[in-house]
Amino acid sequence: MRALIKLSLLLLLLSPLAVAPVVWYALSAEPLVTRQATLSHQDIARAKDILRNNDPRFLPPGTNQTLDIGHHDLDLAANYLLQKLARGNARLDLQTDMLHLQITLHLPHVPWRNHLNLDAGIAATGGRPQIASLQIGSLHIPAPLAEFLLRQAAGLVYDESQLDSAMALLRDLRILPDRLRLTYQWTPTMLEQARDSLLTHSDRESLRFYHDRLIELQSEGIGRRGSVTELLSKMFADARGRSQDRAPVGENIALLTVLGTWASGHNVNRLVPGSTRRPKAFRLKIERRTDFAQHFLTSAALAARGDSVLSDAVGLFKEISDTDRGSGFSFTDIAADRAGTRFGELATRSAKDARRLQGLLADGITETDLMPPARDLPEHLDARAFQERFQYVGSPAYQDLMREIERRIDGTRLYRD
Repeated sequence: MRALIKLSLLLLLLSPLAVAPVVWYALSAEPLVTRQATLSHQDIARAKDILRNNDPRFLPPGTNQTLDIGHHDLDLAANYLLQKLARGNARLDLQTDMLHLQITLHLPHVPWRNHLNLDAGIAATGGRPQIASLQIGSLHIPAPLAEFLLRQAAGLVYDESQLDSAMALLRDLRILPDRLRLTYQWTPTMLEQARDSLLTHSDRESLRFYHDRLIELQSEGIGRRGSVTELLSKMFADARGRSQDRAPVGENIALLTVLGTWASGHNVNRLVPGSTRRPKAFRLKIERRTDFAQHFLTSAALAARGDSVLSDAVGLFKEISDTDRGSGFSFTDIAADRAGTRFGELATRSAKDARRLQGLLADGITETDLMPPARDLPEHLDARAFQERFQYVGSPAYQDLMREIERRIDGTRLYRD
């Protein structure tokens, strides 16, 4: 027994010495992947087509559904998620029954060797994903150990029952040279489970508060019609009060999520399952236009949740779609999107900025604090008119006008101070 105690103490003392070289060889001075993937309006269009053609919500429960994801879209999705969640970059290569994945995570607070590089091979074995190889920095990890570590890491986010349920829904996986083919069993609870896994108890409580507060304010005549400013002032005053003992960034995210969901016409009650109350239809305005307020709040919500790139791409996709149908391409809407994106970024950039914005809005704001005047910008351009004046998206004339929009936003009080 004494020998065992001595051995345990020796291992305890040596463990920091053992960890140090592991960390050294796991980290790298240079990134393995340096490319930056950008999300364009064409990518948004393709994603919408994929979702529309594979929407399972009208299928009977228990139906097997097959989804094909092309190499480009898979690579883009991996890069987008890494850039959003972990300041990372990825590169994907598909071969028959094998996916080769390279990832670089940037560690800005590490003064030396501040890149974590991963090089992994994922095989499709018997219709199931299986780690075939894994290298972290200079360390080669045996496949069984890699599978164990992956399971442990996933367990930090999901409980074991959720992981088992997700794997049970997977019916078949095929990796082809140009695409990944996934067959899963559709159950209506999948969307609810995905939503619940992304929300903490604090998230749910904050979303419910701002959902109920919106309905309460509408019952008092605020947030029914007129300018968006009065409702924002009231709700950000609530956020300032709640931030005395809560995280201000989290409060701003919840507030803007509720308002953005409501403004975009989606069912706000999905954020708070079980609620029987619903807010009145969105009719608020900026510059006496409801579409400006809708664009502003929807983009603010996306940016607040860390989706600034998505916000810009979605807004541009809508305007390009409107050149062939609908109201035509409008730089006025682009200005509202960009102002909303800047607002969402500012509201969540840091605790200091979050509190500052809460204070400014609670004390009262004007519409020009939120968004600069934009009615004089070109709008309602059909495809021919857009091409004659701007040629194409990204042309010098187009970029000049985009810079003018940014200049105007920079001059407003919220983004100038």
